[in-house]
Amino acid sequence: MRCGPQNLKVSPIYSEQKVALMWEDNTFCLLIQDEFAYDVDVLSTDDMTAIDHGVVVVPRDRTGSIHYWRWASPLPLECAHNTFRVRGRYKDQLGISAPSEPQVFPKDRVVEVGSNVTFCCIVPPGVTFQQMTVSSYSNRKTITTQINSQTYAMTVHLHKPSPASGTDVTCNGAEYGACVYAGYPPRDTDLQCETRDLESVECHWRTERKTNSLANRRTLYKLLGRICWSASNRTANKYRCVHNVSIQAQERNWTLTAQNVLGTLELTDRADLTKRVHMFAPQELTSSRIHARNASLAWQWSTSQYNKLNIRCQISLRSNGNTDVKNYSGVGLNHALLQGLTPNLNYAVQVNCGTEEHFWKWSDSKYATFQTVGDIPDALDVWLWRMEDNQTIILWKTPQPSQSHGRILDYEVTWSSPSAGQQETTNSTVVVFPPGNSAAAELDPSREHVVMVTARNSHGRSLPASMVVLRHAPGEVTNVSRIVGRGGGFDLSWPAHPDSSCGYMVAWTPTFTRGPGDWKKVPPGVTHAFITENLTPGVRYSVCVYICIGGAPQLLERREGYVEETMIPAKQITGLRWEHVGSDVRVSWTAIPPENQTAFVQGYIMYYRRLGAKDAGLNPVHLNVTTDDPEASSLTARGVHVGSYSFAVAALTSVGEGGGNAITLTVNPPSYKSIMAIAVSFSNVLILLLLTTIVAYKNWTCIKQKVYPPVPKPVLHCDWLTLMEDHGHSILNTRESHSSQKENVDVPQVFCNRVAASTEADREGAPFLPNLGANGYYQQQQQQPQRKAIETTTKADVSQSALLSFPPPPPSVFENLLYTAGMPEQNT
Repeated sequence: MRCGPQNLKVSPIYSEQKVALMWEDNTFCLLIQDEFAYDVDVLSTDDMTAIDHGVVVVPRDRTGSIHYWRWASPLPLECAHNTFRVRGRYKDQLGISAPSEPQVFPKDRVVEVGSNVTFCCIVPPGVTFQQMTVSSYSNRKTITTQINSQTYAMTVHLHKPSPASGTDVTCNGAEYGACVYAGYPPRDTDLQCETRDLESVECHWRTERKTNSLANRRTLYKLLGRICWSASNRTANKYRCVHNVSIQAQERNWTLTAQNVLGTLELTDRADLTKRVHMFAPQELTSSRIHARNASLAWQWSTSQYNKLNIRCQISLRSNGNTDVKNYSGVGLNHALLQGLTPNLNYAVQVNCGTEEHFWKWSDSKYATFQTVGDIPDALDVWLWRMEDNQTIILWKTPQPSQSHGRILDYEVTWSSPSAGQQETTNSTVVVFPPGNSAAAELDPSREHVVMVTARNSHGRSLPASMVVLRHAPGEVTNVSRIVGRGGGFDLSWPAHPDSSCGYMVAWTPTFTRGPGDWKKVPPGVTHAFITENLTPGVRYSVCVYICIGGAPQLLERREGYVEETMIPAKQITGLRWEHVGSDVRVSWTAIPPENQTAFVQGYIMYYRRLGAKDAGLNPVHLNVTTDDPEASSLTARGVHVGSYSFAVAALTSVGEGGGNAITLTVNPPSYKSIMAIAVSFSNVLILLLLTTIVAYKNWTCIKQKVYPPVPKPVLHCDWLTLMEDHGHSILNTRESHSSQKENVDVPQVFCNRVAASTEADREGAPFLPNLGANGYYQQQQQQPQRKAIETTTKADVSQSALLSFPPPPPSVFENLLYTAGMPEQNT
């Protein structure tokens, strides 16, 4: 027999891909008085070829003891069959028997992200290998290597963390495979330690990323070498660990160790915990001795160590959305007196405490509620608004719950007018019930008045709020400047006035709305205000700043503006009209009324374009003319050619163009306009002539009487017919008419007297005889009734055969130039 091993054991460590051999010396080895060695061979079971070789040297003093040897396999142990031989004596190690179905190794391995892991698939005899796949890496190409007839290997680079269920590696389908977990070693940070009761240490830290390890292989934390079992209770990657220790007034290291299967991390925080006291919340917080404007609070401490500390407590009082913070301090502080409270108001109290010296953190909060006792209302906020017809509106703001101190029952309004001797001559009082907040008064503008308003609740009447109404000064003019809104309000500032004794008042109202607006009082010494209440975008407001002198407001300045200018609605510009002057077109309009302006007008712009230019092959260019005069009412387009145009006018404001309106017009050539003018004039003349003709035709008789009055018929005072017979002359001699028809002839009335012819001597002796003609006849007026009248038939039809034919008288015998054939005819 020789010295050799006995009780040889082979232990595969699959998680580490190693094999551990353990054996003992047999009894023959005890006879050796010197050191000896064991030769260890690693053989491939398939062909018994040597894979690796090792030597274990046994010192003399180690004879008879147990010996160990470890071998690291390049492949997962499940992927190959190995035989281990120690010394000359060997024991065949067959490994894992041939499987009945495909298997993948290693199983449930935990590796760090970024590692290269080799997996093998062992298929049963007679089963064909198909492929190996890795979940979450299906889009990556993998290479499989055949190890032997039944074993195939694949190496994967795990570059990302595994999901909670792990990364699956399968062979010949999803039914056969293994799982691997890729994660990180511990990576915690921000360790901070403190004490809460001066009897223990409490540390907090956080982790930057999850380790993605198995649940049964999670990270283990130790504080000062003691396991932190509570560290598993984590929230948002934040951890906490508490250990009872003796707290000393000195600095020391507080060490935290984090460990998992992939690595170990150590964090250290050096601190004196007596300077890091994070107190617990107060206990049993109660309120007592509650009055209208003060109350008491009391509480207890859960740790007796706090009674020795100098404590500072912060008490927050919340009511109606407002928060008031009060601070108190003292050794072992456990009570506080709250002062300056508002009567009849509900309060929510929050108490937080910490150490006054070496303050570290506020404690957790403790809450309580209480309600103060009621009281009389506060003085009202009063304002006056002078209207027309000597009427003044007295206004006051409805008290808030923090001001009313109970339900308001009524308001009392009193106004009086003192005389020169300071004696009240008039005193009027009205009572207004809620929800009313105004009263109208007829105040003489020529006198000074004092107005007082009080409010009453169940506890009594408030102090009076008074205001002096000065005598009205007619014709008072104040320059108006512009103001620009900002941030939803008006930011006002003004120079300080030396006469201001009770501050300033700011009042605002819509410029074009008749009625009271809103106001705000500014305390003395403050010369700025920011107003936001009751302001609407696109509405112009008048903002007035008043000086308060002895309770009487006096106007300091007035401004107008918009809290926010908006686009002026379309078609606010009206009355568009145009005029063609030469080659220019002037368009006029009616300005936008100020009450319709939603922004200040800074000017106007006029666009015009030719209609149908594109169809005519012209460039449809849009032209424009502008002016920066906000008072402008017309714009002129120069060099406008003949054609149809569209003109649009809009107002320019800081927010853009608005209020626009449009008109369409046609520009005609000048010659055509002249012809049109002549045609119109000629038509007017024709119409006038036609009207004149019609009027003349209808009034012809009247016109004839006025223009051609009737001529009296001739009267002859001689018996000229008889005389003519004696001489053989015809009475009438007719001429042929130019017409083939018979003519109507009016025969005049003739009165004739036969007179004997006289000689020249007779004429000389008779100076008083009438003027005789050459034939001894004379004419006499028609008014002699005794004369014989011979009247021919009027309008008788006289023909050539019917008339008497007389030979013409000799010219020397009779010729009356007044009654020749050329005498005009007279119609009756």
